[in-house]
Amino acid sequence: MRKNAKAVSLVAGLFLLFIALNFAFFADNRASEENEINGDRSSYRTTPYGTRAFYTLLEESQYGVMRWEKPFTELKERDPGTLIVIAPPVQYNPDEDEITALNNWLDSGGLLIIVDREIKLGLGDAIINTEPAAVRSDVHPLQPTSFTRGIQRIAISELATGVKVDSRSVTYHIGDTQSAILADARLGKGRVVLLTDQYIVANNGISQADNVKLGLNLLADRPPGKIAFDEYHHGYGHTWAGGGIMSYFRGTPVPWMLAQGALIAVLVVYSYGKRFGRPIPLRRERRTTNLEFVSSMANITRLAEASDLAMEDIYSEFRKRLCRFSGVSPKLENSKLAAAAARRSRIDARDLSEVLTRCEEVAEGTPVNEGELLKLVTRIRGIESQLNL
Repeated sequence: MRKNAKAVSLVAGLFLLFIALNFAFFADNRASEENEINGDRSSYRTTPYGTRAFYTLLEESQYGVMRWEKPFTELKERDPGTLIVIAPPVQYNPDEDEITALNNWLDSGGLLIIVDREIKLGLGDAIINTEPAAVRSDVHPLQPTSFTRGIQRIAISELATGVKVDSRSVTYHIGDTQSAILADARLGKGRVVLLTDQYIVANNGISQADNVKLGLNLLADRPPGKIAFDEYHHGYGHTWAGGGIMSYFRGTPVPWMLAQGALIAVLVVYSYGKRFGRPIPLRRERRTTNLEFVSSMANITRLAEASDLAMEDIYSEFRKRLCRFSGVSPKLENSKLAAAAARRSRIDARDLSEVLTRCEEVAEGTPVNEGELLKLVTRIRGIESQLNL
């Protein structure tokens, strides 16, 4: 038993160690490593550089928001109606097929809002570029439009860039004398809106100055349909080719948990394979079966014409169990024993009393033929089954 306890303690200790390792190695340390340049702008993130506050604001304002975790090739007409793309990491940038699908979606009437300091993109007949510019902190509305409604001052970061759009339908809304940070252009039936500083809608910036008003103004003239925050190009929903299902869990504790579970299973198998006590001798198998033994005894009893002995053996055991079931003394009369048994079950007391009396007579030597003996034994077995004796 001591060895068994040691094995259990070992498995429990390893399990606790694995849990501690998960906490140590899979704690999300990205928040401490983020800054204004490399911050994760996902709407799932509650860090200063995420956009969870903007998403929650729209959600609680009943704007009908959702998170888009599929490639742009899955975009359909008015599904969603508005797509917000906020500074996706370079490694997740859309490919040519996605850009083509995005163009088709825009041409059908979608609204695309891109919030990023670095934009180099061709959409429809518009060529979009951003360039570093000494954008001053006193950016202001350049003209009265739906985007500048109620805007007095916008708080921007030092990293804000200027946007230039080569398109006949471009309109610049907010900026300074050198460059603009907010512009939009018509593309087919749709429209693209460009904001060149993600700080404005980030958790640490949306509450500054009139940034929250600008965030809501971006959606003032949106088309019908859901407002989708692009999360696919932040790494959510990706299943890289050739990686199989494990690629889905890449970067999470799941692979480690599976490995730990496999190791624990091996330890359990190993512990069950070892002996933890003294050797137990093998059980000797009987050379004859129970049926053979009963058949031999019945044949001997029949040849010896010892029906009374057979009945005495069967009846005595039956009577003991019946008395135990009824909670009475074994010396009680048959009629009283039958009545006591009947009170605890649905058996007929008179019928049981007759069986007990007849069995007792046969056991004491009263002659009986084989047919009646068989009926008595069958009746006894029936009562035992009925009363679960």
